[in-house]
Amino acid sequence: MRKGLLLGLVIICAVNLALTGAAIGAPAATVKLTKTVPITVADLESEVRQYQESTRLSGGDPTTVDPLQVLNLLINNELFRQGAARDGIKITDQMIDSAYANQKASLEASYGQRFTDEQFAQVITSNFGSVADYRTMIGEQLLVDAYVRQKKSADLNKKIEVADSEVTSFYRKNRTQFISPETVKLSHIYIPFVDSDTTNRANKATLEDVARRIKSGSLSFEKAVVEYSQDAQSKSKAGDIGWLTMDNKDAQAGLGDAFFDAAFSTDVGSTSDVVTSLTGYHILKVLAYNETKILGLDDVISPNTTMTIRQYIVEELTQAKAQELYVKAINDLVAELRKSATVNILYKK
Repeated sequence: MRKGLLLGLVIICAVNLALTGAAIGAPAATVKLTKTVPITVADLESEVRQYQESTRLSGGDPTTVDPLQVLNLLINNELFRQGAARDGIKITDQMIDSAYANQKASLEASYGQRFTDEQFAQVITSNFGSVADYRTMIGEQLLVDAYVRQKKSADLNKKIEVADSEVTSFYRKNRTQFISPETVKLSHIYIPFVDSDTTNRANKATLEDVARRIKSGSLSFEKAVVEYSQDAQSKSKAGDIGWLTMDNKDAQAGLGDAFFDAAFSTDVGSTSDVVTSLTGYHILKVLAYNETKILGLDDVISPNTTMTIRQYIVEELTQAKAQELYVKAINDLVAELRKSATVNILYKK
C-alpha cells in the first residue's frame, strides 16, 4: 500500500475521526511554497483509506489512523514537490525504469527464481493497486531521496563511528541470538538417481561394495571419490561439499531426513554406509564437527564466512546510525520548507 513521499516518518497513532461535514471537492488545506496548491477533502479521504487498509493488512487497528496527521503528510509531500522543482531536482522515466527493474531483480533474488514482466506486474498490482501507482510511488521516493541528498549532503556525509562500548552493549543485550547450531563438514561419494530402477539398484549395490572396501581399509575414500563419484563439483576436492548446519531447513527439504541423520551421527574421520537421499546415493565422510554454542564477539558468524560477530554488530550499528541521520535530514528539510511556505489547514475534526 502506498505510503506517500515521507514513507511513514510521521507515526499515525491518534483516534480516527471520520471526514464529515465538508464537500468532497472542498480544500482540506492549501500549500504555497512557489505556487498555491489545494489538497482536497477527496484527496485526504483517499489517503486515509489507504493508510487504514495498510494498517489492517499489517494486523493493526485501522481506527487508529488520524486524518489530521495524514493531512500533514500530504502537506509535506506537496512541499517536497514544490521545493524540489524550485531547486532543480528532476526524476526521469529512465530513473524510474531502472528502480523498477532493480526491485524485480531483488524479488527474484529473494525467491531464487526468475519472474516474467507479467508475473512481476501481478505481484505489484496485488500489493500496490496497480503498476502505475507503484511507479508513481517510486518516483516520489526518488524525488525525496535526491532532494534530501542535495540539500543535506553535509549532514549525510558525516563520518559514523561506533564505540567499543556500543558493540559490547549490543552484544550483551542480544547474546542469545548469536548461536551457532550443530555443524558438520562433509565429503561424499555420490551417484544420482536415474530413470531406470535396474540401474539405480546396480548403482546402490556398487556403492555398498565401495563402502565395505573403505571400511576394511582396502580402498581409500579419496581414491573411491575419483573412481566412483558422479558429483563433478566436489570430485576435484576429494568429495568436499562444505558445511551443513542442523537448522538448514532448505537442505533438509532437498536431501531428506536420512541424509541428515547419517551426517550428524557419523563420527569425525569415519565414513557412513550407503545413505539414500532424495536425489541419489551417498557415502559420507565427516571431516569436522562443531557443537551448538553461543558465539563470542570474535567468533566467526558461520564456518562459511570470515566475518566475526564484532564486525557484524559494527555493520548493524553503522547502518542504524546512518538511517537515523537520513530520517533527521528529512525532518530538518521538512521543517525548513514549512518555515518558508504558507500552509493553511482548513479541515477540522
